[in-house]
Amino acid sequence: MIFAQPSQLFDEDLQKAADEDLIEHVQAGSEDALTILFERYHRLVFHIAIRIVRDPGEAEDVVQTVFLSIFRAAVNFDRTKGMVRVWLLQYAYHRALHRKRHLTANHFYRWEDLESAMGLGAARAFSGEARENERLVDQLLRQLKPRQRAFLELTYYEGLTAMEIASRLDESVHVVRHELNRSLVTLRGAMLGIQARKKEGS
Repeated sequence: MIFAQPSQLFDEDLQKAADEDLIEHVQAGSEDALTILFERYHRLVFHIAIRIVRDPGEAEDVVQTVFLSIFRAAVNFDRTKGMVRVWLLQYAYHRALHRKRHLTANHFYRWEDLESAMGLGAARAFSGEARENERLVDQLLRQLKPRQRAFLELTYYEGLTAMEIASRLDESVHVVRHELNRSLVTLRGAMLGIQARKKEGS
């Protein structure tokens, strides 16, 4: 289902209906009522999604998923237990967080997060194609000690927190954070060296 643009015309009474009344129409199978809810809230849902997934295309997908979920789950809404707006925003947060976990598990953020952590975001360290980036990251990671590399990969490839890494590897949180900071300093120096050599060769 692709939702209509706000210019589409509907029955005037439906356009003016309260959110909770619109949900009753959705429960009866009205796609028009759902589209009006989409017009009212899609920007807000997108705003929530973009803050969490940090990618416009992925955020748009989250918006579509949220409203499809609302259409399917409308039968479960009970207006005596809460507002449609709150119910809808809960879906937005949950769907966006679920999408971010999926993207993190598939290494979607690793280039951006490493750039940011290394303090090189403005320099666009990883600006090539995915395969080129893969080779560059492997080259950089070889500069690290095995222990430091393990901490870094668990953080930026698997999305674990310092506490989760400490628990998994039987280390203290302080040690994990210290080694992460040391590894990022090493990577930043190596990345700056690569960039300097590229400029000299250009």
